[in-house]
Amino acid sequence: MVNIYLFIELLHTANAVTTVDTLKALEMQNCKFANVVVLSDEKIVGQLDCKDSTDGDKAILTKIAKVDGVVQTNIIAVVRPTKG
Repeated sequence: MVNIYLFIELLHTANAVTTVDTLKALEMQNCKFANVVVLSDEKIVGQLDCKDSTDGDKAILTKIAKVDGVVQTNIIAVVRPTKG
């Protein structure tokens, strides 16, 4: 399991709430959004949980980047949770 934290920037003409709904509904193999939040009209943050980092790469490049209104997706952190 890997948690990928994303900072997503939108076109100024995009609707942030609609984009969040679209992101939450994406069908991604071995990945799902744990949380997606609107920061402002042009900025969204999200936590993408994936089976492994390769699945995350694929989800970001082939699914998230193609969502209407998304202009840039930045990976803030990739965390591989460990049991303490």
